[in-house]
Amino acid sequence: MKNRYVRIFSRHPSHNVIRHKILVPALTAVRFGSSTELTGRYRVVINSVQAIKNSSNKLLMKEKFTEAGVKTADWWTTNQYGELFLSESLIVENCQSRELPYPIVAKHIYGSRNRGNTLINSKEELETWMKGKTLNNYIFERFYNYSREYRLHVTEDGCFYTCRKMLKSETPEEERWFRNDSNSVWVLENNPSFDKPINWNEVIEHSVKALKAVGLDIGAVDLRIQSSKHSNGDTRDYCDFIVLEINSAPSFGDITAKKYAVELSRLINKKLKI
Repeated sequence: MKNRYVRIFSRHPSHNVIRHKILVPALTAVRFGSSTELTGRYRVVINSVQAIKNSSNKLLMKEKFTEAGVKTADWWTTNQYGELFLSESLIVENCQSRELPYPIVAKHIYGSRNRGNTLINSKEELETWMKGKTLNNYIFERFYNYSREYRLHVTEDGCFYTCRKMLKSETPEEERWFRNDSNSVWVLENNPSFDKPINWNEVIEHSVKALKAVGLDIGAVDLRIQSSKHSNGDTRDYCDFIVLEINSAPSFGDITAKKYAVELSRLINKKLKI
């Protein structure tokens, strides 16, 4: 059987490093964020169009998480309570009457890498933020100020690569509520600063559950987790956490690319029953 290079469907430039790198014994397509319909007789497809759509739309993603019992942030939409959420004034009134727990985060359903996200600390900030917005383009989440954030790259078989996102010391206070490439560094698992949570197996379990909930074959899960210690310095017996989101097209550094090349080969061969 003739080996063929895996076809990579992605617009992210960091994914170019694995194009024409992975040889497998069947015509195979791998989607990283691409919802392009395929032409050709592909025997294996990694990440379906519907899975990409489920994971790229934050509303669909949160609905799938809730249905599957994934540990995730409490969340609301502008129509969840019916007509009460059809006007700006009633949204504010309803948030107050239901004691919406500020701070909350407004997230654009198609935002990525924190673009389209806003931390809102009060009713007054919400009123100001809402002006001129198309509100059904957003979901609203309770903000959990957990001090650690991790990214787990997973398949249905578990986590094959992980890093911790740690804030840079010079990050200004107003930007410390989120973590992305602009204000964070990536810490590998073999670094003492990785600080693996005591309930790491449960973290992996819910990461895989998030993957399956949206239907992806491979993806990157971002989680926020409590500190390993209480404020008095005692070690926690359990570190609470939430799954923030799952990404079908994480950016690749050198190590990530190598890990994905190996894992994609394994995953494809598994689907081919080799």
